[in-house]
Amino acid sequence: MKVTVKYNPYKVETQIWVNGEEFMAKTKLEAYKHERLQVWVEDVFEMLIEELNDDRIEIDFIGTKLDFEDMEDIKQGYPTIKLEHIAVEEVKDKFSQLSELVQMMKLGPFEKLRDERIERNFQKALNSEFEIAVIATMSSGKSTLINAMLGHELMPSKNEACTAKVSRIKHNLEAEHYSARAYDAAGEMIRFIAKATIDDFIVLNEDPDIQVIEIEGSLPNIRSSQMNLVLVDTPGPNNSMEGAHRQHTLSVIKSDDKPMVLYVLNATQLRTDDDLALLRTVADAMAVGGKQSKDRFLFAMNKSDEFDSEKGESIKGAMDGVKEYLEMQGIERPNIYPVSAQIAKIIRKKQNGYSLTRAEKANYFAKELFLEDPMMRLNEYAPLSPSLQADIRDEISNAIDEDEAIVHYSGITSIERAINQYLEKYAVTSKVTNAVNTFQRIVEQEDMNNKLEQSILEDAEQRKEIGRVMETIERELEKGSKAQEFKEKIKSMNLKVDKFFAPTHRKIFTLLNQEMNKLRGNSKIGRFEAERLLTKLTRNVQLLQDDLATDLDKRISEILHSTAEGYVIEYKNHIKHIANFESNAIKLGGWEKALTIESVDVLDLIERFSYSQDEKVGTKLVVNTQRKWYTFWRPRHVEEDIYERVEYINMKDVAEEFVLPIEEDISTNIQAAHDFTKSELERLQTFFLGEIDRLEEVLRERVNQIRRLAQENDQLEERMQEKLENQKWLDEFMENLDGILELKIKEGVQL
Repeated sequence: MKVTVKYNPYKVETQIWVNGEEFMAKTKLEAYKHERLQVWVEDVFEMLIEELNDDRIEIDFIGTKLDFEDMEDIKQGYPTIKLEHIAVEEVKDKFSQLSELVQMMKLGPFEKLRDERIERNFQKALNSEFEIAVIATMSSGKSTLINAMLGHELMPSKNEACTAKVSRIKHNLEAEHYSARAYDAAGEMIRFIAKATIDDFIVLNEDPDIQVIEIEGSLPNIRSSQMNLVLVDTPGPNNSMEGAHRQHTLSVIKSDDKPMVLYVLNATQLRTDDDLALLRTVADAMAVGGKQSKDRFLFAMNKSDEFDSEKGESIKGAMDGVKEYLEMQGIERPNIYPVSAQIAKIIRKKQNGYSLTRAEKANYFAKELFLEDPMMRLNEYAPLSPSLQADIRDEISNAIDEDEAIVHYSGITSIERAINQYLEKYAVTSKVTNAVNTFQRIVEQEDMNNKLEQSILEDAEQRKEIGRVMETIERELEKGSKAQEFKEKIKSMNLKVDKFFAPTHRKIFTLLNQEMNKLRGNSKIGRFEAERLLTKLTRNVQLLQDDLATDLDKRISEILHSTAEGYVIEYKNHIKHIANFESNAIKLGGWEKALTIESVDVLDLIERFSYSQDEKVGTKLVVNTQRKWYTFWRPRHVEEDIYERVEYINMKDVAEEFVLPIEEDISTNIQAAHDFTKSELERLQTFFLGEIDRLEEVLRERVNQIRRLAQENDQLEERMQEKLENQKWLDEFMENLDGILELKIKEGVQL
């Protein structure tokens, strides 16, 4: 049976044909038509077999090379299926095409398309940052790994456990040096260094007034693909860092934008407790979103060169140990990359002309290990696609010297290629689509406006009908009764908050109960052991509170967006009701877009609403100005040693004494978040009701403009010619715009 599958990552659209006929409709596959391929690729073959009742299928896949490789990887489990790739043009210059279209808009015949806001929104979408967060346990060699990626000694590695700074390295390929800007807790820049060295960063890291360090320089081995990349060095989960920093790390992991996370583990010393809370959050994030969620988390197994094959140790055995450790935390099929960051950093420093320390020179001469022991070809263990593995092997074969080959053997280039692949497969395609969407809506409106005006000019009967419809709409607007009905409907909409916070409430109390059971499981123990358990529990509860804070933050954002989306849908229905589109005789299909498409959209509504929200956020902060107002940490019940005078402590009693105020605080703060969200929803409702008057005025002006045009009879032919020329420009522009998001089969490839 012949099946054709076409997946467009820009439009996020899948089409399937069986023997030349469209197939997805009315099957379970239809539900995935507008899902990213990686969300369901692991099930696609099984579903096709079930729907076709046949496992002998010949599939032609039309799509990018990277998406085909995902299909090919899953296909290995289905030997009776044949899979062929219909190659498409791997467009590398879509960003420049978009920039050319913006210039075309500026020179075009439509004043509305020359509005600076359109270009500003386009540039905002184009220049948005993409984060690669680097997280690590203590003594994992995280700083060494980052320095290896930079090919330069920049990030200090000493006193790593005490570091409480977030360092953000912004990629600038043209920069000759690394500059640094240091910010305090209030976000004020307190220091700038134009040409920063590692000594400068040591000083900055030790300065208690500094919270964030912004670095600008080159990430030489990461292909940015015109992405504004930011490599974020975050303090580890076990560091004594600010709650805001921990919350940032958790927010990155939970983000719907799916930034990358590089989690660095010490291959020789896996932690069993310090990072469990963070790994639990990673597991939750990886459990949804299919292969993309899995792809964005890279686990670097650092210090892999410290295993000795003569002692029976192996890289494969160590990877199995890491896999088992991560799976115990709920992380299924993790992408584990063995790496020796130290040798990679030393060789790259030497290649870039930097002097080596005495210790580095000694390590450099130990590089023979990578040449003599086949086990140390760490690149061979990396879970890369076959094409990337082949590329690295080719580069090793063509290496100009041993050092260049050893950099590949170290595993560092495998991690860099995985990052590059994620950017190309997911981040770049999403960014192109977002940039197109910033002005596609307004262009479509101008297209419908122009077609409506052509209809007015070329057909006298249509002029009469359009004039009649516009007069009807004007009368309805003047009466204001339908607008008032709509306002009353918005006011009466039930703002449901409880359902958004119920999952967070269940999750946080389940986790807290698990922590308390660790105490309740001990009866009488010595005071020293009790203090150790309580100290450990304190750290876990601290992470628990940050998990709660970021969950609440996400829930609030979700409910605001959901409510705004509901308002927009209701408003568009309201406009259709006023214009009564179904009962008029205007022949131009979809002409109502000339009135409704400009009205309002969800993201614009939320953004304008959020500006006023930003002014109020500061008043919601309590106790600690560096934390969100609903964070609840109160260390009094941990620091007080009320059992100081007894030799033994009954931990069951301590657990109850410990947990009661925490449970009260959690309930209080979830309720506070609930109340805050409800007040914000009421404010959003008020804001939208105020918007209705502005939108009605915009609609009135447009209707009046169309009515006047329908009544005029002068110079119809001349104006018609102008509209035709404008339409020709619009058709060309929209074809170019649509072309950016289309897949083009390579020349010479036969379907």
